[in-house]
Amino acid sequence: MHRNYCVFLLWSLVLFLTQSCTSQLTRQAAAVGTFVPRKDYKARLEPRSQVISGAGQSADAFARYVQAMDSTTRPVLYMTYTGLSNKDFKGWFARLKTNLDAYPWQLIPQVGLSMTRDGKPEERYEHRVAAGEYDANIENLCLALKEFNAPCFIRIGYEFNGNWNGYQAEPFKQAFIRITQALRKHQLEQVATVWCFATDGKPDFEPFYPGDAYVDWWAIDLFSASHFTDPKTKAFLEKGLAANKPMMIGESTPRRVGVQDGQLSWNTWFKPYFELIHRNPHIKAFSYINWNWSGYPQWADWGDGRLETNPYVRNEFLKEMKSGLYLHGATPKQTRKKLRH
Repeated sequence: MHRNYCVFLLWSLVLFLTQSCTSQLTRQAAAVGTFVPRKDYKARLEPRSQVISGAGQSADAFARYVQAMDSTTRPVLYMTYTGLSNKDFKGWFARLKTNLDAYPWQLIPQVGLSMTRDGKPEERYEHRVAAGEYDANIENLCLALKEFNAPCFIRIGYEFNGNWNGYQAEPFKQAFIRITQALRKHQLEQVATVWCFATDGKPDFEPFYPGDAYVDWWAIDLFSASHFTDPKTKAFLEKGLAANKPMMIGESTPRRVGVQDGQLSWNTWFKPYFELIHRNPHIKAFSYINWNWSGYPQWADWGDGRLETNPYVRNEFLKEMKSGLYLHGATPKQTRKKLRH
């Protein structure tokens, strides 16, 4: 009787431990499996089944984002900006390389290339690019990229639909095509072109589309919490999914929410932001702007988006980044192995 009771207790313990482990694994699987599997389109610089992490939009903001992460969640994308009117692309890329070389892992520039002046639509010049007046600048850009000799994303005429840029559809398309043709002529296989929409802008995006042959990635810029449910966002994401192109979140920041309210900030902006990524299988990259916007008069009411200034938001963000969904910084060999060329 005593022996049978001992056997019963032993089997009960085994059963309990088995069920406990199974339950734990199920919970872990549920936590990891909250996102839909990524689609793969075999596009230039596309990660296989993951989302590339990125940050910016200045050297200082990037450095602070890196400090907020850990050695397993280093960003891959380095956000930066220039204009096609740049008269010294060689020097610009040399300075960029110096910034990138300060980090001991593979970084990929995510370059916003403008053909206007932010907030000055009257100074747009995409029509002049389309007419060939900037061919020398395009050539210099290509030569600088060839010398740079590393992967690079270029958001040509980013936020093409923004009133603050003033681009017109037909010359914009022709300018985008002209730049892309030059990149292809120089056989810059490590350079991916990105067509970038802003939810803040006009809703009609299709007239601006240069065509599948000239666009490697689609992109969308998201700021307000309302953007995650905005019909314009929904329409662009749905059209992008149908186009069979990977989607990048080119710019994102918790506008007018910030991080200072901790859990409330997280639930208001960050949680729906990552849910948007989770449920859209073609989103394959994101870039987070880690800035204190209140320090700039034109954006004074945008709040403080610096992850490192609030422990709750920083820790939740870090937990999200530790999901297997995201591709983080590694050696050049490891990173290139995970990206298509």
